Amino acid sequence: MLSKIIVKSYGVLIEIALWLFLVACIVGGSQVAGLQGFLAGLAVWFVFSVVVLGGFLVLLDIRNTVERIGKKTATQVEMTRPD
Repeated sequence: MLSKIIVKSYGVLIEIALWLFLVACIVGGSQVAGLQGFLAGLAVWFVFSVVVLGGFLVLLDIRNTVERIGKKTATQVEMTRPD
């Protein structure tokens, strides 16, 4: 049961991590070097997000797609089942 809760909240946790890391990179970059640091922090955030978290987001999308297909298939099976 706990594992299902973790899997269901996985997308929310990734979203929160992306936003927090974005804020940290932008604030840190702007504190170090002003506008250039802001842009550098934004670039670092983007590259890190694509490389590290991109794979997790793809897996999450695949999981959601499989769930939709499963629900659609279950509905079709129930509709075609003879009584």
